[in-house]
Amino acid sequence: MKGAKNTVDLNNLRTIKNYAAGEGVTAQYIYKLIKEGRMSDFQIDGVQFIDVKQFPTIPVANTRIGRRRG
Repeated sequence: MKGAKNTVDLNNLRTIKNYAAGEGVTAQYIYKLIKEGRMSDFQIDGVQFIDVKQFPTIPVANTRIGRRRG
């Protein structure tokens, strides 16, 4: 592809919503990590994707998820 900056295997891409659901966090948390520079995304036709080969798990776990108050 002419002018392409990065090449990525399309089979490794998941939408942010699906990636977040698989990791047990919210999509907003993934967007926050992207904004902070801890993760990167790919945009194809306006849809944001995460490369699961580059990020098999989220870099920082949200410790509030899964905890119940006693």
